[in-house]
Amino acid sequence: MNKPLNPGTVIEVCYPIFKHYAIVSDQFVDGHPTLISLSRRTNAVTEEPWHQVTQGRRVNTSPIQGQLPGHIVVANARACIRAKDLRWNLLTFNCEHFVRLVHGLPVESNQVRSAVNGAVIGALSTLILPKVTFTRMVLFAGSGAITGMRNYTRNH
Repeated sequence: MNKPLNPGTVIEVCYPIFKHYAIVSDQFVDGHPTLISLSRRTNAVTEEPWHQVTQGRRVNTSPIQGQLPGHIVVANARACIRAKDLRWNLLTFNCEHFVRLVHGLPVESNQVRSAVNGAVIGALSTLILPKVTFTRMVLFAGSGAITGMRNYTRNH
């Protein structure tokens, strides 16, 4: 990412089947802004150097943006660090939920919704098979969830 990023901007760190979201802060380490995020790796809201969060992966600016000024978004994110009780949960409070919360947007995750929809479609598709087994249902649901996540990642 070559253009300067304003504090409060949401970035997407691109993984093969999902995106990790983080907030650009107003602090710098080694010429890059620090990032505030909630991840499975830390299981808490943390402010870390750019390279530690991005791990050399491709980074994009996210379209997630509320109406709050950047300095308020950063202050909200740092308040979540101090709260100490916010923990990562894939379905109920992940990085996407976090960035939407600090931007004053509805707390939801489109990635999770896409994965759940894919899993439901995958599981329901087993009903057209001649012999429905639990293993087949799990395989179809899992592949549907992955397909849903990949489609979301490609299209957003």
